[in-house]
Amino acid sequence: MKLTIFPFTFLSFFLLPLLVSASHGEFKKRQIGSARQATTAEVEELMFYSSLSADVYCPAVVPGGTWICPNCAKARHLEIVDTFTTIAYDTNVLVARGDTDKTIYVVFRGSVSLQNWLADLTAIPVPYSGVTGATVHVGFLQSYKDVQKKLIELVNKELVAHPGYTVAVSGHSLGGATALLCALDLYEQGVNVKLYTQGQPRTGNKKFAEYVVKTGIPYKRAVHASDPVPHVPDTLLGFYHAGEEFWDNRLRVVACPNGLETNYCSGSLGVGLIFTDHTSYFGMSTGICL
Repeated sequence: MKLTIFPFTFLSFFLLPLLVSASHGEFKKRQIGSARQATTAEVEELMFYSSLSADVYCPAVVPGGTWICPNCAKARHLEIVDTFTTIAYDTNVLVARGDTDKTIYVVFRGSVSLQNWLADLTAIPVPYSGVTGATVHVGFLQSYKDVQKKLIELVNKELVAHPGYTVAVSGHSLGGATALLCALDLYEQGVNVKLYTQGQPRTGNKKFAEYVVKTGIPYKRAVHASDPVPHVPDTLLGFYHAGEEFWDNRLRVVACPNGLETNYCSGSLGVGLIFTDHTSYFGMSTGICL
């Protein structure tokens, strides 16, 4: 029987020393450096992918395969192709197809169960195949490998059946880390892929992040206000983010340029971190089906 735990357990392990709540007023005083304001179209796009990542926390969607959930309205034009739930790491994934926009959607669920929590805590760096000096978090890698073969086979089958379609991969929290590994896997097979994550923890070291940037995969990484999860594992342990960060700082959504992470967006916060910001993205519940 699968043991379900409260999604904050992962946070408490990494972040008990950092539970210093910042008042909302602090955001007005902080400088965000060379960041620009996100466009309306960009915010709408981020909201759509956040809704998909929220949807997969609902059992009716994964493994149920039906669009029955609080935020499913945005996705009902998509056809659910299949869902995956593994035993060893409890990796949960939705594959859906949008024939209007000619896109195959792959959406990874974040941490809910004991298996997910154990994967989160296994922050041991292991080599990332094919990239000299690159390492990744072994718990995230094993979570992805648990579903990799069948998932990639299905995506490739859909691409063969629907020539000219692209693939969009999304995920929140742990799901963001596995989404990144999946997007790279597809890219390395020559697939036209783009990536959207929300509240994603750092997945690999600086060499890995540099490789991600070098691929040129369109990669939009959303961070909500004082969400602590994007700040772990720490850079002092060698972990780095890549991608174009979109930081919802409660006042507006700002974007930092694609590349290695900077201190201009969420990195400007220091220790002002709030757990509840991890479980809400663009007004939608993430981490639990509400």
